[in-house]
Amino acid sequence: MFRCVINLDSSVDRWIKFQEEQKRIGLEFERISAVYGRDLTDEQLAAVSKPRGVGYVYPMTPPEYGCFLSHRKAWQRIVESGERWGAIVEDDVYLADELSDLLSSDDWLPEDADVVQIWSAALKIRIKGSPVPLKNGYELVKQCKPSSFGTVGYLISREAAQRALDGSQRMNCPVDYYLFSPWFPFVRKNQVFRLSIRPLALTSAPSEIGLRKKRQFKRPILRQLNPVRWFGQIRISFGKMFSTPFEVKEGTFHR
Repeated sequence: MFRCVINLDSSVDRWIKFQEEQKRIGLEFERISAVYGRDLTDEQLAAVSKPRGVGYVYPMTPPEYGCFLSHRKAWQRIVESGERWGAIVEDDVYLADELSDLLSSDDWLPEDADVVQIWSAALKIRIKGSPVPLKNGYELVKQCKPSSFGTVGYLISREAAQRALDGSQRMNCPVDYYLFSPWFPFVRKNQVFRLSIRPLALTSAPSEIGLRKKRQFKRPILRQLNPVRWFGQIRISFGKMFSTPFEVKEGTFHR
């Protein structure tokens, strides 16, 4: 399995801390130099942006563009690596002991899976369908509530990474919306799961790669009232019906 960590060149302290973490669990991650969104020119932003739709109604910020472009660099490296699967983590994490076995091989991942999220905020969730048992004793689930946002850590197959690249040459939403939001096609066209254990924990401060501060934008009422958006909301709400409760376990950390 290919493994990489996204890290800003200016975040030397985070890189040092991450190196200590990877050494402790006996794994090596390739460092991906993150794109600092605030350094992007208006011309560079225009070259990768596209008009807003109904799925994400706010204008994207430069840090969100930088975060998306950083993950695209990671997807490209996974495609180039030739490995069947790649693991992508951001640099603001502690690594659980369990991660050593999980990321040393991809033989536990089912053939029909495309993306496996290994971090999301909520532990008590609701899922669609039944858990998929894995030979390593864990399970894969399809989380439907709350929405499983966040790109702190996830596994993605080489084929899915290529599809993610093909579909994101221009962008109008943050990368976690692109990958995990039911408003966007990627999650509907790929088999996206969450692992039954959370082997990553956030450090005390959020990463600066795609830091989202409190939005200064007013809620765009006209976009909210768009009938296409209302139809999409009904479809998404219907998909969450008949869900069942599930609790994700926390990994073993040394903080």
